[in-house]
Amino acid sequence: MPLLHSVYFYFKDDADPAEIENQRNSILNDLSRISGADQIWAGAPAGIERDVVDNNYAMSLHIILKDKNSLAAYQADPVHQEFVQRFKPNWKSIKVFDTNV
Repeated sequence: MPLLHSVYFYFKDDADPAEIENQRNSILNDLSRISGADQIWAGAPAGIERDVVDNNYAMSLHIILKDKNSLAAYQADPVHQEFVQRFKPNWKSIKVFDTNV
């Protein structure tokens, strides 16, 4: 069953805006090369003002993967590991949601 892997990034207050843009570019250009990542998107909140909408995150990434095994391979892939090590110092926190779709 396909999975939607969603990650919401909350950046530290002193995160460099250029590094935030570098992260977005890395999601689209580097993470998208990982085998099993069928579709990938990254962006900032749309700013929709409703009581139920969380606009506190700064960036999200969404990847469609073939199945749970593809997710495990994606997470172990050296490209993903390098991405985490490079950009993690900018994160205050992250939230991850994996959904069967």
